[in-house]
Amino acid sequence: MTAEVTPTIKEPLAGQLAPRGNDWRTLLFFFVLAGVVESQAFGHLGAFTPLFLQELQVPQREIPTWTGILSALGFVIGLPLLPFWGVWADRFGRKLIIVRSAYVEGVLFSLAALSPNVWVLAVARFMVGFVLGNTGVMLAMLADATPRKRLGLAVGIASAGFPLGASIGPYFGGLVVQHYDVRTLLAVDAGLSALIGLILTLAIRRERRGRSGDSAGRLLRAAIRDVATSPGIARLFVILFAGMYGLMLATPFVPIRLQQLYTGDPRLLPTLIGTTLTGAGVAMAITTPLWGRLGDVLGRTRVLPICLAAVAIGIFVQWAAPLLLPFQVAVIAIGLFQGGIGTTVIALLALLAPIERRASILNFALLPSQLSWFLGPLSGALLARVTLQLPFLMGTLALCIALVLALLTLPRIGRIERDRQVRTT
Repeated sequence: MTAEVTPTIKEPLAGQLAPRGNDWRTLLFFFVLAGVVESQAFGHLGAFTPLFLQELQVPQREIPTWTGILSALGFVIGLPLLPFWGVWADRFGRKLIIVRSAYVEGVLFSLAALSPNVWVLAVARFMVGFVLGNTGVMLAMLADATPRKRLGLAVGIASAGFPLGASIGPYFGGLVVQHYDVRTLLAVDAGLSALIGLILTLAIRRERRGRSGDSAGRLLRAAIRDVATSPGIARLFVILFAGMYGLMLATPFVPIRLQQLYTGDPRLLPTLIGTTLTGAGVAMAITTPLWGRLGDVLGRTRVLPICLAAVAIGIFVQWAAPLLLPFQVAVIAIGLFQGGIGTTVIALLALLAPIERRASILNFALLPSQLSWFLGPLSGALLARVTLQLPFLMGTLALCIALVLALLTLPRIGRIERDRQVRTT
C-alpha cells in the first residue's frame, strides 16, 4: 500500500549479478504498474465509502461513525503483522509476498463490490491488513537486481507509482461512480488487482535466496532497542505520530464534509469529490520531492515546522469553512505540504541513525504512521458522533502539538546531525 514508503534497501556489491531471469527494467515497469493500480483502488475506497454506505442503507447519522471504523479496520491485523513481512520474504521468497498482496486485493475488492450490507463491507476492509507489507519487499527485490549506478533512479521511479495512482484514482473513480455506481467501481478495481497478480506471477522469477536465521521476534526486539537508544530518534517518532494522527483525525471525513457543503446537482457529487481529492493528490505528488530538495538546501529542521504549521492551518480552515470553495482550497493546500512531513522525518531518521542500526530503525519507522492510521479514524468516528466538524478541530490541535514538539526538539536534533556530519567528513 501507499502508506509504506521506507523500505530497507541493500545495495548490491560491485559486479553482483541480478537474480537470474529478473531484469531490473522489467521489475521496474511491473512494480510501477502494480503501485498505480493498488494506490488508486485504495484511494477509491477512501473517497467513496460514504456514498457506498448510503447505497447500503446505512442511516445518515451513522455514516461518519462507520466511515471512521472502516478506515481503521485494516490496521487491526495490519499493525501486528507489520514486522513479519520482511522476515517471511527472506524465508519464503519475495515473489510470494509480492503477489500475495495483489491476489488478496482482488478478493477484498470483489467482496466489497458484492457487499449486501455494511457488515460484509467491514469484513472486506478488515482484509486490507493482509495486503500491507508489499512495497518494501518490491523495492528490496528491485534494489538487488539493479546496477548500483542506476539504483537511485530505479527506486525513485518505482516509488512514484503510488502517488501517481493516488492522484488520478479519485478523478477517474468519480466519473465511473457518476455514470454507474460504487459497486461497479469496486468490481473494476477487483479485476485490475487480480490481473496485476497474474501478471506479476508470470513476469517475476522466484529468487534463490538463503533462509534467514533471525526470528521475527528477535527482529522486533532489536528494532525497539535501536529506536529507544538512538539520540533524537524516539523524539522524531513521536513528532511523526502526532502529525499523522492529526491528519488522520480529519482525512476520512473530508468526502462527507464535501457532500454537506455541496449544493449543486447530486449526480455530479462523485465527480466533485474525485476532482477535489485528485487535486490534493497531484499537489502532494509534485511537492513531496521538492520538500526533500528544500530540506537539503534550507535544512530539514527548518522545513519540518513549516510543513506541520501549514497542514495545521489547512485543517483549521476545513473546520471553519462555511462554504464549499474555501474547504476545497484547504484540501488541496494541505496536499502541497503533507508530503514534506513524512519525507523530512524519514530523511532525518536516515541521517541520525548509526550506520550499523540504520536498517532496523528505518524498517520500524512505518509504525508511527500506521498506528496513526489506525487510531486517527477511530478517534474521529467517536468525535463525529458529537459533530462532524469536531474531528477537524481536534486534528488541528494534534498538529499544533506536533509543531510545538518539533520546535522544542529539532534544534537539539540539528546539533546532533551537524556533529555527526563533522565526524564523518
